[in-house]
Amino acid sequence: MNGKLFIILIFVINLFAVSVNVDKQNVIKGDSVSFSITASGGNVVFPDIKKIDGNTIEAVSSSTNIVGVNGNYERTLTKTYIFTPMHSLTIPSYKVLVDGKAEYTQPIRINVLKDLKTDKSFKLEVNTSKTAIVGYPNKVIIKFYQKTNTKLNSVALEMPKGDFTLKQIGKEKDYYEGIYHVVEIKYVIIPKKEGIIDFDVRLKLGFATQTVDAFGFITNSMRYKVLQKEIKIKAKKVYDGLIGDFNISLNVDKTKVNANTPVNATLIIEGDGDLSSLGNIKLDIPNVTVYDNKPIIKDNKYIEKYVIVADNNYTIPPLSLSFYSLKEKRVKTISTKPINIIVRATHIQKPLIKKEVNTTIKTVEKIKYKIDYRFIAIAFILGGIFGFLISKINLKKDKLPKNLYNSLLPYADNPKIKEILHKLYNKQKLSKEDRSFIKEFLNENKRSY
Repeated sequence: MNGKLFIILIFVINLFAVSVNVDKQNVIKGDSVSFSITASGGNVVFPDIKKIDGNTIEAVSSSTNIVGVNGNYERTLTKTYIFTPMHSLTIPSYKVLVDGKAEYTQPIRINVLKDLKTDKSFKLEVNTSKTAIVGYPNKVIIKFYQKTNTKLNSVALEMPKGDFTLKQIGKEKDYYEGIYHVVEIKYVIIPKKEGIIDFDVRLKLGFATQTVDAFGFITNSMRYKVLQKEIKIKAKKVYDGLIGDFNISLNVDKTKVNANTPVNATLIIEGDGDLSSLGNIKLDIPNVTVYDNKPIIKDNKYIEKYVIVADNNYTIPPLSLSFYSLKEKRVKTISTKPINIIVRATHIQKPLIKKEVNTTIKTVEKIKYKIDYRFIAIAFILGGIFGFLISKINLKKDKLPKNLYNSLLPYADNPKIKEILHKLYNKQKLSKEDRSFIKEFLNENKRSY
């Protein structure tokens, strides 16, 4: 578009109550466009634009300008929308409310031209299945190609949000393929509901540029290009629950223990489904104290550990897992085996009973001797001084029992003791308050340890 035609276009657009403007109508693919709506009035309501012909609005800004002419003031408001068109399009007419009156913008044509240099130097590939199952992970492989002789200052991968969960699996791979340096990243997408999942994978490339102004000063800046791929996946629902194929096992470190000695149990579930949906799986054993840790989920494996404490024999009941098997096309239930734990009663040492000893009190003849009161006075003074010194010395605190964990296990039903046992099991340092509480608690209960 030549200069005269551009001036005429702006003049025609400004004949209307609201005006629109773009920073460029012919844009290289991957470059952004700044689209502005301007209106004058006391109360202006702009349209809430999320997308323009399928292209997401990346940023929105507003500005206000007040101009005084011959004592009259005019308030002008401008709202600017920035987007990156990936194909030629027409920005449609939008409704703007100016002081309660509906005004309409004029449509503007945007022409997107191919960037032959960028197309040859950089490529973006996204590989995924066109169909998916609600609640089941679907792989998405993203590959970014860069020619080895090109310079690039920054790369930012913009992943979308929607009615799905998207998370990276493993580490990104870095390798060479012909004349290209390739970066490969794998994700899984888990649809949350049935229907069409429509999103864009965008790579924002940054290039450092230098410009020289009229005074000869050099200014450094960044120029950005966007590579984008549109993805459409049709998600269908087959089951309300866990989907995939799994194995389950529960193992213990011992099956015979002394009373109040902990048993360590480990639950392992392996499979290709969404293991994060399992949450925290509890062990429910009557009259038994069970401590559990937060499960670890990694590499298609779910691991949860338990510490079990009891003073009588008990059985760890089977843990069941139901899911829809994609291999067998049916709902399937698998379980662990019950595990019997034998608890041996510990030998309790009976308190020593002091036997009475018959003693014969012999009558001795009283011996008359002279009492020297000077020695008594000296001893009394020395005793007072010694007592005073003892009262000023900070005696060493009583030590806690050596096997503190086992000493406290019988009292695990106490919330504070349970908290301290958890710290001891995880090798955390006890606070002064914890140590003080333990001493007072053991003294009050007067239990042998």
